Amino acid sequence: MTPALVTELATAVRATLAPFVSDPTAGTLCDLSLALTRMSAYADSGNSTGRDREIPGYWIDSSAACDHVHEHIQNMNSTFATGTAPTELDVRTVKYAVLAATALFDDAARRDAPPQTDAHDPHGASPENGFSVFDIAHAAAHLLGSGWQAAAGLHNTRGVIQHSDGTAYLLTVGDVGDTEPELYVENGDTRHVLWNTDGEDPATLARLVADTIRDLALA
Repeated sequence: MTPALVTELATAVRATLAPFVSDPTAGTLCDLSLALTRMSAYADSGNSTGRDREIPGYWIDSSAACDHVHEHIQNMNSTFATGTAPTELDVRTVKYAVLAATALFDDAARRDAPPQTDAHDPHGASPENGFSVFDIAHAAAHLLGSGWQAAAGLHNTRGVIQHSDGTAYLLTVGDVGDTEPELYVENGDTRHVLWNTDGEDPATLARLVADTIRDLALA
């Protein structure tokens, strides 16, 4: 699913929230519930990094927020089943829980998007360059698949790529004896330098990092 289609899931939830708040009936609640179910299903889908429940992350936060809304919706469905109208407080509770869940979903979708593919110098990775070492680590975790996620280091100048089994690899830039600092992957006492990466785009660097981690894992 493209980033644009992902964000449409949260947009659809917000679109069904307004009618529910204006007219809280079993029908408008059902519409809201269906839209929320589609959004929460994506947050739980496990198709990319950060969704392994053994590793805290932004998709886990989004999924937990969706579960929280579902609980409120179930409570309100029980209220409707007894023939009782929900109170104003009940409606506000659902409203703000939905707004929190969609905000977390939007944030997770933004952070989960692959970095830009413009060519830059990874040795000088910084916000001014348009991507950072962490961006590369984040994209590499994407490529490694389920169970992998990346955490940012100081000012995004490093990234820790970690699997749910506890295995972790540090990606950073440092002095390796060459005239210029080089990008490298480190695991314990093992360091693998990615030589001659000047001018490579983030997507290419992410593939190099992912391939390196796979090789180190098999060594």
